[in-house]
Amino acid sequence: MKKPEFSCTPNQEKAISHTDGPAMVLAGPGSGKTFVTVHRIRRLITSQGIDPAHILVITFTKAAALEMQQRFFRLMGEGNLPVRFGTFHAVFYHILKQSVQYRNYTIITEKEKRKLVRDIIHNHKRFVYLQEEDIEEIITAVSTYKIKAAESGLPELQKMKREDFFSLFEEYQGWLAEISKFDFDDLLTACFQLLRDEPETLSHWQAQFRYILVDEFQDISPVQYEIIRLLAAPAHNLFVVGDDDQSIYGFRGASPDCMKRFLADYPQAEQILLDVNFRCHRDIVQAAANVIAENQSRIPKKICPAHEDGAGLQILRAESEDMLRKTVVDLLWEECRAGKLAQCAMICRTNLECGFWAQTLHEAGIPYMMREKPQNRFSHFVIRDICAYLALGQGDHARRHFLRVMNRPVRYMKRESLPETKVNRDALTGYYADKPLIQERVKKLYKDIDALAGKRVHLQIHYIRKMIGYEAFLREKYGSQKAEELIRIGEEFEAFSRRFSSVREMNTYMEHYAEVIKEPERDGEGLQLMTMHASKGLEFGTVFVPECNEGKIPSDKSKTPVEIEEERRMFYVAMTRAKNKLCLVYHDEKTGKDAPSRFLKPLLTPP
Repeated sequence: MKKPEFSCTPNQEKAISHTDGPAMVLAGPGSGKTFVTVHRIRRLITSQGIDPAHILVITFTKAAALEMQQRFFRLMGEGNLPVRFGTFHAVFYHILKQSVQYRNYTIITEKEKRKLVRDIIHNHKRFVYLQEEDIEEIITAVSTYKIKAAESGLPELQKMKREDFFSLFEEYQGWLAEISKFDFDDLLTACFQLLRDEPETLSHWQAQFRYILVDEFQDISPVQYEIIRLLAAPAHNLFVVGDDDQSIYGFRGASPDCMKRFLADYPQAEQILLDVNFRCHRDIVQAAANVIAENQSRIPKKICPAHEDGAGLQILRAESEDMLRKTVVDLLWEECRAGKLAQCAMICRTNLECGFWAQTLHEAGIPYMMREKPQNRFSHFVIRDICAYLALGQGDHARRHFLRVMNRPVRYMKRESLPETKVNRDALTGYYADKPLIQERVKKLYKDIDALAGKRVHLQIHYIRKMIGYEAFLREKYGSQKAEELIRIGEEFEAFSRRFSSVREMNTYMEHYAEVIKEPERDGEGLQLMTMHASKGLEFGTVFVPECNEGKIPSDKSKTPVEIEEERRMFYVAMTRAKNKLCLVYHDEKTGKDAPSRFLKPLLTPP
């Protein structure tokens, strides 16, 4: 084997030198996969004489495609070589646009999609119970169904009646066809059908893309995989780079099983492990390996660290959740005083938790930036329902508060009974004078509202949940499994409210919180705050992962073994973003949802 003119490991050189046929490169964190990919493209052109126009490189994001392209152009010393770099969606859209059938199609914007769904809802009486706030859930449900229907059937819905879903879905798809629009999920299914059903079209693109390289292959969906297989035939010059231990996009149909399927479909494929981690301190590499080894469904691999610079791994225990936050803030101030805060990241499990930490950092005066706009933790409908009851209990009898909760639990009250912006007790009771059952329920509602006055905030919320019957309403409306998740939100809100002496004080806090997260800082110097999903592909000198406790890591929404394994992969991704120091922090409640994360067990248990 000819030695390259650049420095690389033997396995990197083996991958770069691969010629024809299928190959799978297992590329762990910090193993130089982009380096390998761009040098392989160069080798195809300069050593094998492959026409650059016949090379297709597919990534998952526009940013990754642009970075790959720029690194390749820098390597080659020119920027006009016709190698095609693009995302799955961009490549598939290009293929569709060249066909007669889809030549006039365009991609629907998010604004147009929301308007279309809104119009469908407003134009049908059967959807009258849906509100503006439900549109995002419906859009997500439609996308999930398109991606995963074959696997899991209908998606989980909080607000929409399941029997109405198909009706809305069919009308939505019908309108897309009527106006010659794709949504992003349609790009996949339409492209697959086109290539499967039109042999001449398939042959054309097979001749065009003779060598296909796929980055982040572990995140590929079954439909994407089938399209790539079609395009790569009959020569099967398919070079895929990925790490099943970093497959974290199950919500959009990705599955690490595609990597095992690749090996089954291409038994002749060359397998190459990039076995050196050039990013992380030795202790971090070992800790991450110990964690991910707990997953059963994975390709075993042994990764070696390249350096020992830095502080390595720190696992910190706090006595309570409040002490955890103080501990993390103190550590961040140390980094700030040392002038290293800009080299640090805090990685949380969810966007919601990022929002909570944004408020904590703001109060502590620690500068930070966010890659994503955080979700308002207080915008959930359960919390808005409880807050409407609290407002009524404070004497704010605005119509909007009554409208929100008048039938939660069901009281059979009508909107027509509330004609004014302020609701009058006598007028409302009198409206139902000829309906004694409903009248009694109205009187009971006012009795409950009166009972809230004078109680401490958390006791008011407890009364709403238990005595007014809000939790019973959730169980009846959503079923036991979904209801438990919703009830948990109410429980957490009650616990949160204990820190406030009045409803007014809590409302002020929530209003301030909404302002803090409205427009997150994305530029400047400070801590990088992000979710585990957003951290993929990034690296930092120091990484903090707070709240390594059950219910947070792993998420309490993940129940099945498959879901838990993906949660562990997300934790693995977060761990391996750290170059020099990784700080895992948990609070030491021994049992229940607040117990230390099960993912810490191989790190806390002596060998």
